[in-house]
Amino acid sequence: MSELKRTPLYDRHLAAGAKIVPFAGWEMPVSYSGILDEHKAVRESLGVFDVSHMGRFTLSGPRAAEALDYLTTGGASTLEQGRFIYTMILNERGGVLDDLLVGRSGDSLLIVVNAANLEADFAHMHAWCKHLGGAELVDESRDVALLALQGPGSRAALKKLAGDDRRVDRLAYYRMDDFEIMGRAMTVSRTGYTGELGYEIFVASEKAGELWDKLLELGATPCGLGARDTLRLEVAYPLYGHELDADHTPLEAGLGWVVDLDKEDFIGRDILVKQKEQGVKVRLRGFAASGRDIPRQGYRLLKDGKEVGTVASGSIAPSLGTGIGTAYLPVELAAFGGKLELELRGRTAEVEVVKTPFYKKGTAKD
Repeated sequence: MSELKRTPLYDRHLAAGAKIVPFAGWEMPVSYSGILDEHKAVRESLGVFDVSHMGRFTLSGPRAAEALDYLTTGGASTLEQGRFIYTMILNERGGVLDDLLVGRSGDSLLIVVNAANLEADFAHMHAWCKHLGGAELVDESRDVALLALQGPGSRAALKKLAGDDRRVDRLAYYRMDDFEIMGRAMTVSRTGYTGELGYEIFVASEKAGELWDKLLELGATPCGLGARDTLRLEVAYPLYGHELDADHTPLEAGLGWVVDLDKEDFIGRDILVKQKEQGVKVRLRGFAASGRDIPRQGYRLLKDGKEVGTVASGSIAPSLGTGIGTAYLPVELAAFGGKLELELRGRTAEVEVVKTPFYKKGTAKD
């Protein structure tokens, strides 16, 4: 096995008492004070995550937007300055190879990809850019760290960081801008994966530790991958390798809004056009367990004793106190209010197909 990588904040995670686990080729903190405490901090006040394991690319050149239009489901060529979009890379069968963020920054496109797919995404994009010409892809992941400041208190904390810059108040959802922080210009995007008001700060790797320390001084609770997962699941944000994979399309995942079928062409488009015309055969749905039964990834879902799906993601929902999960279900069993059985160890428990998000009080768009 190849050696696990470490972010620039690894030593600080150890000093803070983090529990370190292998994740997508990295040694990452899963928790510090505990998942429930960290989850609560983000829902009610302020948390900070090290997400430097995620890939960060820049794409530039006269045909950069054209290249990305073909490689992804979204519209890079119509992207406004300072705006991000959530989009996907598909295979020829319409299956999802990765979900990513793309933002327009000056003459370049800023791309954020999942850690597990970093190398594959770069090779895939680079090959097409080389074939097309006029588009240069650069991997800046080692040089630029990424911190996610999340929670209702994140705007006030960012304003303190940025010297009370009033532009912080005007930074809209899925927009980015440059701010002077600790004497340096840093790109800040109003994005995140918790469902709460939040920002992601792109910082030079050598300054990441200083920024992390400053955020803790401002009252941010250090949070790990465990809380990030429970937070994103409560608001039904999909995670690659769980809700998203190469065998399911964005339409089956209920994410048709990320697909621009008006574009002339992109990888997987023909399959999605056909699927939209004929209708999907499976749908991604959320379900809630009764009592405190906790679904886990891979558990079977049954109808009248017959397997009809497996859990894509499952956990206790700390904000709700009940077990929740997601699964791909046949369309005939995907109606809200439908009842299924969740196979647990040696028994079954009734679950109900419900509308998502499970948690509806998030402040992300406030």
